[in-house]
Amino acid sequence: MADFFNNLWNWLAEPFNSLYAGSLIRNAFWELLIISVIGGVVGTYIVLRGLVFIVDALTHAIFPGVVIAFLIGANFFLGAFISALAVALVIALVARNRRVSEDSSIGVIFTGAFALGVVLLSSQRSYGRSLEGFLFGDILGITTLDLWVTGIVGLLILGAIFLFRKELLFSAFDAVMARAAGLPVVRLDLFLYLLIAATVVVSLPAVGNILVLAFLVTPSATARLFTNRFYLMMPIAVVIGMLSSLVGIYLGYYANVAGSAGVVVVATGFFIIGLLVSPHSGLFVRVRQWRQWRNQLRRASQNGLEKPQPEGRA
Repeated sequence: MADFFNNLWNWLAEPFNSLYAGSLIRNAFWELLIISVIGGVVGTYIVLRGLVFIVDALTHAIFPGVVIAFLIGANFFLGAFISALAVALVIALVARNRRVSEDSSIGVIFTGAFALGVVLLSSQRSYGRSLEGFLFGDILGITTLDLWVTGIVGLLILGAIFLFRKELLFSAFDAVMARAAGLPVVRLDLFLYLLIAATVVVSLPAVGNILVLAFLVTPSATARLFTNRFYLMMPIAVVIGMLSSLVGIYLGYYANVAGSAGVVVVATGFFIIGLLVSPHSGLFVRVRQWRQWRNQLRRASQNGLEKPQPEGRA
């Protein structure tokens, strides 16, 4: 038994103690843990407010900022951050126009911005691998400076949410009542969009533009399957994100696959498990309810009683 636990410990510790990749994996691990905390908190608001489409829009709309940064030789992620802030402001303002639906406005903005990035990029003859890190992330390329930047930006995001948590929660559940109560709902929406934009950009070095949506949304969506309580949903989402990160790192190391993609695959696996075992609406619960209803129906038919209705139906 002692040999088993010793071998297990060696297997668990090997990626972090590796001579050639140990420091890189440790940086990746801490980066993913920090993003898991930020994503779990911000992702809860995204899921509850139904803002997944806006996050998708932001990930596409920051593309021209990245291309412009590439063309002038500036930092990709600085360009992404400036572009994300501008797009978040435009989305918040245009979404107030009642003549055009919010989804339509957002769709026009993000496709137009993405097309602008493609136009600018297509004018260059060589750009191939230069933008690969932006698109897919480079989890093993995380440096100590990246960790500091992510940590500082993350503290600012979490601090801002803590300060305005009551107002954001009120407007998230009932924007009409929040407006009637005198809250500046438009400003709160803009504030939340800016926080989402900052979260998207700070996650780009690790998970990339393509996978950032899944990384932010999937843990919170999984947590939503297990609880209806807002302040319980956040820590569950954080834990799911951390577990996904840890398992994804081992998957990347031992299976020799992309680490960031492995994290998203594991998180998706947790979501599928949640769909099956959720205590509120999981498949297993529904099957059990259906069997109970069928047994009640059989007994009612035998005793000549009124037929019961399935749960969830009038």
